[in-house]
Amino acid sequence: MTAAADWTGKVGDTWAREWQRTEQSFVDLEQALARAILSVTPTSGQFLDLGCGVGTTAAGIAAARPDATVTGIDLSPALVATAQARHTAANLRFVAGDALGGSVDQPLDLIFSRHGVMFFADPVAAFTHLRARCSAGAPLVFSCFRARRHNAWAAELGAATGQPIDDDRAYTPGPFAFADRDFVADLLARAGWQGASAATVDFDYVAGTGADDAAALADALAFFTRIGPAAAAIRACSDHARAELLERIGTRLARYARHGRVAMPASAWIWTARA
Repeated sequence: MTAAADWTGKVGDTWAREWQRTEQSFVDLEQALARAILSVTPTSGQFLDLGCGVGTTAAGIAAARPDATVTGIDLSPALVATAQARHTAANLRFVAGDALGGSVDQPLDLIFSRHGVMFFADPVAAFTHLRARCSAGAPLVFSCFRARRHNAWAAELGAATGQPIDDDRAYTPGPFAFADRDFVADLLARAGWQGASAATVDFDYVAGTGADDAAALADALAFFTRIGPAAAAIRACSDHARAELLERIGTRLARYARHGRVAMPASAWIWTARA
């Protein structure tokens, strides 16, 4: 489980150090999400990127809507510092803090997020609070993973480490907390959002790149020792067990190494609703 509090420390710090790899993994999804956001985005107003990470999505929306003010907020000071170093547009700012607190101007005319909404302890209360801070009709657009069985990177790592592939239907904050479409539809309705709909987006999760397949595989292994569901299991192993686990993971990843990339099938929901 990854809870919101984890992002203020070790998890956020690790993602900040590995930001080139994490951004690489989401390149295809980023393009689909940006199109979905811009399809409903007003030309001006106060926009919020919730769980902004290193600022890629926020920067793209700020560039496309120069008359808007875009704020990216994230619990991780390290991720926000990286975002501030990467992006300096006049209509864009980044804040370290809790989106449910008072760090963001309101009313909000748009809320969007790339995989940043699955970590609330009480998601209905959180989305109710966010809706109350929006102008009438403000769009909400966010992406989240579908079930692990639709995401080969998670399924393969789970098989290698002995973790379950199927998702527990009980809500637990974490990467796959919003995998169940009916659960998310219900929580948005209970939180007062209207017209919620979800589109499926299949994409390549790029875990590694390199000059050849061997280099790409080494890059992917390095990535998964630091980020993702196998990282904790790898750290917990003795030296001998770690070597065996890395060999098992490497064997599974090698199936996806082609033309200097380890690209694994992945799938997400892109949700849209209005306040």
